[in-house]
Amino acid sequence: MKTRILTALVLLCIFVPVLIFSEQIIPVAVAIVCVGAMFELLRACGFHRSVSVSIPFYLLAVLMPLSTYLLRGDFAADVRKPDRALLFLAYAVAILLTLLYLFAVAVFYRNRKAYSDFASVFMFGAYVLLGLTSLCILRYFNNGAYYYLLIFIGAWTTDTFAYFTGFFLGKHKLIPEISPKKTVEGSIGGILGCALSFVVWGLIVGAVTDLHVHYGFLIVTGIIVSVVSQIGDLIASLLKRERGIKDFSHIFPGHGGILDRFDSILAVSPVLMLLVVAAVILKMPILS
Repeated sequence: MKTRILTALVLLCIFVPVLIFSEQIIPVAVAIVCVGAMFELLRACGFHRSVSVSIPFYLLAVLMPLSTYLLRGDFAADVRKPDRALLFLAYAVAILLTLLYLFAVAVFYRNRKAYSDFASVFMFGAYVLLGLTSLCILRYFNNGAYYYLLIFIGAWTTDTFAYFTGFFLGKHKLIPEISPKKTVEGSIGGILGCALSFVVWGLIVGAVTDLHVHYGFLIVTGIIVSVVSQIGDLIASLLKRERGIKDFSHIFPGHGGILDRFDSILAVSPVLMLLVVAAVILKMPILS
């Protein structure tokens, strides 16, 4: 427990400066995290020593988050600008080409690696890339400096409330074959806690800025984010169980690896980004 707390304090000391200087730093910080997460994934799938498979994923892990810096400025004001549209098209093409490339590599590896291993590394690799890149994209939305914080608030409060609710009230197992300790009561507690934390976030933002907070959409967003956060946790647990590992690495003593700490964030980031866009389209922006 002492090691876990000390690690959390060190991570907090790193995390706070990133938040303060997020506009300039976040693409670089996320690229570093993405490379580390990709290494853990490649090792879990048995491809970390395969240059032909690992290099494309490492390149994308660097280039996709860093390229989001091009979206800063008036991105949210006019997402239809050609350079913005081309960047999103480039992401889609990069993922598609990676898929085709892995198909080709799988043909030549047919006697050394199972096809299912290639499917796993691509599926989860694309998941990592899109999840972390979405975090950066959301930061460069209009009012993104406030929105992207909800990714971390949603993931961490869901985990905290689910843990304590499950510890004190948990009786019914959620999905024991994937995560034996998770309970239905804990899941409900996580959802309620996340929605409450989003309301608190809204109150703070409303108090320190002149922005109007749409609490109805914010609460709905909190509920959806919490459900997605728990699914993200279970996705990582499923991969670890299938690969027979407890943690993806031990880079954070007492906490496991990058994927262990960012499992929920990977799922929450793209969903929250889409929810913010949907709120704008429906003319009910969370902040206005």
